[in-house]
Amino acid sequence: MTIGEAMKQAWPLGVATYTLRKIEQAVELGTGCQQYWYRGHPREFPLLVPKIHREPLHSARENIEFWAGQRFRLRGRLFTSKVPRWGDYISWLMLMQHNGVPTRLLDWTESVLVALFFATDDMEHDGELWGMNPSDLNAHSDNCRICMPDDRRIRYLAAEVFIDRKDLPELAKRLALANVPERPLAFIPPFEFPRMAAQMSRFTIHPSIDGNALIEFLVRDEKHLVRYLVPRDCKRQLRRNLASLGITRETLFHSLESLAETIQEEILEKDYPLLAPPHFDETDCTPD
Repeated sequence: MTIGEAMKQAWPLGVATYTLRKIEQAVELGTGCQQYWYRGHPREFPLLVPKIHREPLHSARENIEFWAGQRFRLRGRLFTSKVPRWGDYISWLMLMQHNGVPTRLLDWTESVLVALFFATDDMEHDGELWGMNPSDLNAHSDNCRICMPDDRRIRYLAAEVFIDRKDLPELAKRLALANVPERPLAFIPPFEFPRMAAQMSRFTIHPSIDGNALIEFLVRDEKHLVRYLVPRDCKRQLRRNLASLGITRETLFHSLESLAETIQEEILEKDYPLLAPPHFDETDCTPD
């Protein structure tokens, strides 16, 4: 099934899309849909697929994932001694993703505010914020719940990147997989790097770009998948609001470069007016 056919079948009128303009709306979304994972794009993006499956990479060469993974494992040790064991495939995959190598991983976060930060990163274009129920994705992908990194399906999908194709049947046998996973799965990663903790990182892992393996094809109900347009004329104010709530490049990336960028934004920003704290009515809180 082609991507176009899959999207038309799953969402005849397009994925449910609304507009998010105010920080209060993001807070309402995050507190109301606590089971969601979120993802922000600084520009509108056509599909929820990882970088390795996007053009021009997808059609650049045969078995491009294998060659990218092998080259990174072989040459990465030149630059750091903190590398995973040779056969710790999921850790290698996350290290590649962390350093900008195209992989089959797609980044998500449990924090709607973190996702909104990324959605507001480009002031010249409209952005978008996605919310997804990962349990619903896994239920439709392989009739399972959210996976852990040691789940045999996740182990297979990570190893698939690094080992020769002729060895895959033996791998499936060792993992006792009667049927190998062919659709994306959501999993909770170990926090290998400080920024993963700061960003409340989550991942989906995508074995292919076939139409019937798209998140948008598998998750068809707006209760489980929704998209919000973030207009460019709202981004600057949203960034100010996020900074007031402690969501900055410095806090999300934990590097001297991100600290420098945050300081530059701070010294160019006008001072905030000093306001009296708001008064809240005790009756505003509705008991469970």
